[in-house]
Amino acid sequence: MLEQIRQAQGAGARGIVTGALTPTGQVDVARMAELIAAARPAGVTFHRAIDVSTSITATLETLVGLGVDRVLTSGGAKTAALGMETIGRLVIQAAGRIVILAGGGIDASNAARIVQGTGVQEIHFSVRDAKKVRDVLESL
Repeated sequence: MLEQIRQAQGAGARGIVTGALTPTGQVDVARMAELIAAARPAGVTFHRAIDVSTSITATLETLVGLGVDRVLTSGGAKTAALGMETIGRLVIQAAGRIVILAGGGIDASNAARIVQGTGVQEIHFSVRDAKKVRDVLESL
C-alpha cells in the first residue's frame, strides 16, 4: 500500500483512498497512521472497510482521531440507499470533523434522495460514461 501511495503521488494524485482493519474488525491504527503519514499532504479517504468494521460509530471516532479527511460508506448496508439511516447518523456524529462520503449503488434514480435523506455533502458513484454523470448531477 505504501508503494501504491508513492506511485499515486508520483502521478500527481491529490488524494488517496485506503483502509486497514485488524482481523477483529477494528481500525489498524498503527498501519493507518503509517499510510496517512505517507500520503500527506494529499487528502486521505478511508474506504468502505468501515462498513464491515466491528462498530461503525467507534471506527468513525478512531478515524477522526487519526486525522482522516473523509470516509466512504454505505452505512454498513449493501448500498447507500439501504444504509441511509446509518449514514445520516454518521453525518450527525461527524459534526464537521470528518466528511461522510456516501457510496454504493448511487445513480440518478436515488442520488437526490440519499443526499436529502442523510445530509451528506458528497456522494461517490461509478462512472462508466458521461451520460451517467450528467444524469446524477441533473437529479440533484
